This record gives sequence, structure tokens and C-alpha cells, in this order.
Amino acid sequence: MGIEGAWARGDVRTIVNSDLRSNTYLLATGRGRDCVVVDPGLDRAAVEAGLAASGWAPVAVLCTHGHFDHVGSAAWVQKTFGVPVHLRAADLKLAKLANFMMAAFKLKQRIELPDFSLITEDTASVECGGRSFRFHALPGHTPGSAGIAVDDLLFSGDSLYARRTALSSLPGEDHTVLRASLTGLFSWVAGSVRVLPGHGGSATIDEIHQHNEELRAFMAHGMTQ
Repeated sequence: MGIEGAWARGDVRTIVNSDLRSNTYLLATGRGRDCVVVDPGLDRAAVEAGLAASGWAPVAVLCTHGHFDHVGSAAWVQKTFGVPVHLRAADLKLAKLANFMMAAFKLKQRIELPDFSLITEDTASVECGGRSFRFHALPGHTPGSAGIAVDDLLFSGDSLYARRTALSSLPGEDHTVLRASLTGLFSWVAGSVRVLPGHGGSATIDEIHQHNEELRAFMAHGMTQ
């Protein structure tokens, strides 16, 4: 299968939000109708419809980072289903700037923030419905960015994409730190692990190494400085 090709698995649903085309993921835990919601975006109607179509019920929300397009409907999920919303503590300040940043992006919508369950460790496990989700600190895109690993999947947020990079000048982004984070990630993650990013299609780690030329150039630039 080529990079960013069609990929589907019965326990994973992908919802593409209308604003900024961010990905929200539903992952069944394997216990009854339980699922987790990863990065609930700004398109609450799409998230609600995706949950209804799946027949699943959230037991937790997991956020890879605090940008508004990844936490936009987290409060709705929390209030509707009475579930915790997990975020690394280093991104709480950024999350609180969500409406300010949305105004800067000329988005008319405003959001409510959930009551976050904050993760303070660089590596921490969250147990949801019988499955263990491992938060690994991946600072650089934001101070509190994380890769969330479960079995052979890695939810990478905006730290790692299939075909490109997510470089910007947004507050809190540090390209030198991001290179170091990705170098550390690549030192232990298996090539067969499938990356489910915050935007765009998915790919395995091996496919990313083989085909993501923009990422390769970004990583090499740091080695030549």
C-alpha cells in the first residue's frame, strides 16, 4: 500500500473536520461499545455524527496537543458522555489561548474548554476500556505535544505527518526541539507501526522514512547546522 493510500480497520474510524481539515479518530477499545475519541476537532456535528454511525460510546478523550482544532469539541464530548479529557500539562496554557488563536485565524467560531485531566510525566499510560494508551512527550510543534501509542498504532497529532511536515510560526513551536523529539521517536518506534496524524492520510513508520522527502530534508537540515 502506498503512502497515504486508503487504509481502514474495523476498530478505527476517522472523522475529517470541516475547519482546517483536522482528523478526529474513534478507536474501539474491544470492550462492549466502549471507544476513545482522539483529538476531537472543531466540527462538533461531524464528531457527533461519527459517534452515532459507529454505535460506540466514548469512555475518554485523548488529545495529542492543545491547539484549538484538536480540542474544539472536547468539552461537548465530556459533557455528553461524562468522560475525562487527557492532555499533557505543558499544553494547558496553549489550550487556554484557543479562542484568541481562532480569532487570529479569522474563524468566527468560539469554543468552550473541557476540564482537562493533566498528564505531567514525559511518558505515562492511560487505561481506557481495557486498553493501555501510552503518552510519549513529543515537544516541538507545541511544548506539550505527545504521540499516543496503543498496540501497533501511533496517534501523532501535528508532530509527524505521512508525506509532509507541519512547520509553522505558531506560538510555542520550536523546530530544533521537534527534530530532537522525532529523532528520539525514531530510535524506538517499530517500522510497522501505523501513524495516524492530525491532518492528512496515514502511513507506517517505514513508509514515512521511504517517502516523506519534506521530513527528510527537515531532519537533515538540523544535522548540517
